[in-house]
Amino acid sequence: MNKIKEIRVANNSDFKLEKRAESNGNNLSGYAIIFDQPSEDLGGFIEYVDRSALDGVDLSKVQLLYNHNWDNILARTDSSTLSLQVDDRGLFFNAQIPDTTLGNDVSENVRNGNLKGCSFGFTIRNDSWQNTTSDTAIRHITEIDDLFELSITPMPAYQETTVSKRSLDKFKQQEIKSLGSELELIKLRSELYGY
Repeated sequence: MNKIKEIRVANNSDFKLEKRAESNGNNLSGYAIIFDQPSEDLGGFIEYVDRSALDGVDLSKVQLLYNHNWDNILARTDSSTLSLQVDDRGLFFNAQIPDTTLGNDVSENVRNGNLKGCSFGFTIRNDSWQNTTSDTAIRHITEIDDLFELSITPMPAYQETTVSKRSLDKFKQQEIKSLGSELELIKLRSELYGY
């Protein structure tokens, strides 16, 4: 049986960007998937990604693309230029963007606020549907089978996804300084990640 590859992209003019310290480096980070948040209307249905949807998913061969274009690879997990972490909020990524025309253009567009969100390409193992007889059905993605790409995009399907440019070294220095107090660490994460 062929798996249907799905990509989440939709118009989104009301997006929030997390601003972090600027640097000369090309590190981009943010949340590519946010749990339990509604997508934009995807053509008759609104979708939610459940907190358990990424349990057991192999994240070792995920690629970060620009706008879902396989010719525009920015980073990848199997070359250690992309790191992924699932936490209570969703799927957080940190990418070392190459010093190329594309990498520099994407980085500058993120910094300027022209690119504000992320999207993802995946296949489904399990999902559930509600309100299928109404104008807008609700879909819950309960298990993702394969997550093959993340994309920095001007049109994310989920308003809560983020991408921002920051200095990894500055972040690490701030994190080390705050290790003395758990309260300071929680405050720093709250400021950096917006939760």
